[in-house]
Amino acid sequence: MRANPFFIQVYGRTYKVDPQAPSDKQKGSNPQEALQALPADIAKGPDIRPSNDQVLAEVEERTWIARSQLEYALAQSSFARKGRYAGAGNTPDEPEITGSLATGAAQAREPKLQLLYDRHTALNLLGRELCRSMGLPTTPSEAGFSRPKLSPEVEASYRSLGFDPLDAYYSFRRVKAAFRSGDIQLLDRVIHYPLSITRKAKRMIRTREQLAAVKDAIMSPRIREVVANTSFETVFVRDKGMMLGQGEVWITHDPSGFGLGVINLQ
Repeated sequence: MRANPFFIQVYGRTYKVDPQAPSDKQKGSNPQEALQALPADIAKGPDIRPSNDQVLAEVEERTWIARSQLEYALAQSSFARKGRYAGAGNTPDEPEITGSLATGAAQAREPKLQLLYDRHTALNLLGRELCRSMGLPTTPSEAGFSRPKLSPEVEASYRSLGFDPLDAYYSFRRVKAAFRSGDIQLLDRVIHYPLSITRKAKRMIRTREQLAAVKDAIMSPRIREVVANTSFETVFVRDKGMMLGQGEVWITHDPSGFGLGVINLQ
């Protein structure tokens, strides 16, 4: 059984959505109703018509943001039981929570949480349908992003340094999404502490509290624009990691993998 197909505009492009009937996690609304929770600006296109790959990348970044914000909100909500959802990265799979949010029953009790859940559900559904329309796997990687089509030259540049190009790519996408969100909690998720910040002098940021104190500087429009305008295919990579822009931001590498390691504000 399938839901009726319909069309939706995303970043100035029109896509046909022909989804399967809603899953149990979406009970209470059909796909067309679920997509009404998409951000209001999702249909507006940029000055230059984006490619399908660019549209999917935009939607996946926004999905990662929505999921991360939902996880934080759940940890602080009245649903959270002692110790169960403490900390970032825990997935809310309890029937008590998913059932109440999926049917909208949590609206009166947790309106902000319901809003975040509905937005994530809509973006996740949209991303899946975009992948389907592009002939890509409808289930993204564990990182939350579709597998990239990397050129042999790009892959070789990472492997020559002992880096896994896919790990590098997914870390790059998470850092881009975190800066895009403007949310310091999300930036905290992608940092390799201590974070080196250089202005007139170098300072090492070791905690989320210290990070919050310099939010305005590291989330400045200039730094966020540098990150937003950097593509993975053109990023400079060396043994230290990935350089974004002219060195304003570095995604560094250590035994645990890649993470935001350096911000230069000079």
